[in-house]
Parts: sequence; structure tokens; C-alpha cells
Amino acid sequence: MDYIDYVIEYGKKLESKKLQCKNIDAFVRRAEDFPSLVAQEGLVPAMTFYYAKAEGKVNNLESAECDEVENEGKGYSVYLMFLTDVLNKFGNIKCNNSLECIKEVRKNELIITRKILPILIEMKKVAKMID
Repeated sequence: MDYIDYVIEYGKKLESKKLQCKNIDAFVRRAEDFPSLVAQEGLVPAMTFYYAKAEGKVNNLESAECDEVENEGKGYSVYLMFLTDVLNKFGNIKCNNSLECIKEVRKNELIITRKILPILIEMKKVAKMID
């Protein structure tokens, strides 16, 4: 599966979650902001910022409660789970949680950033379109 197919499939999950919940604003805002933050600060600082803002345990989109895609702090958590999945599938690293991912990304940040930034930008577009 290439990254466009991946983003389209994730977009379908977002559409399903939006039908289930009244909105997915928190996830959409995180998806909109993250690529710019990566470009300005770097992938590791962006990840640590999102980690610091996250509230509660990190859930994937499918198991997230509505407040987790609507609530600001919990939106960070859901986006971090998306990012963990992207890093595992396309960043050639293996990590199970945000802290492990940050540690692994530090080893090769520039190369990993180049690999995943196009995916993050496409997710930004898809999330905005669904919102």
C-alpha cells in the first residue's frame, strides 16, 4: 500500500468517526497544524510538543470515544497514534508508543521527516475535506 492509499483509507475511518460523533474538530486541527510545526521546529520537537499537550492514554481512531476527537487535549493523543502508525508503516522504524517513536526518530530525524512529511500533508488535506 502506498501512502496515498493509506491516507484515503484513514480518511474513510475519519468519515465514519464523524458520522458517529458530532465533529472531529480536535483531530482535524492537529492534522492541520502538525506539518507546519514539523517544518518550523523539526519532527522531534513537534512530536514532543504534541506529547506534552496530550491528555490521557493514546487511542487509535477506531477505538477513540467521541470526546477524544472533539476535545483539544485528547485530539493530540489520537493524532499521536496516527503518527505512530505512519512512522511504523512508512518511516522504517518500529515503535509501540509516542516516547519510543521519539527515541527512534532522533536516530535519523532528517531522513524520516523526508519520508513522512508528504503523508502528513496529504492527511491535512483529507482531514480538512472531511471536516
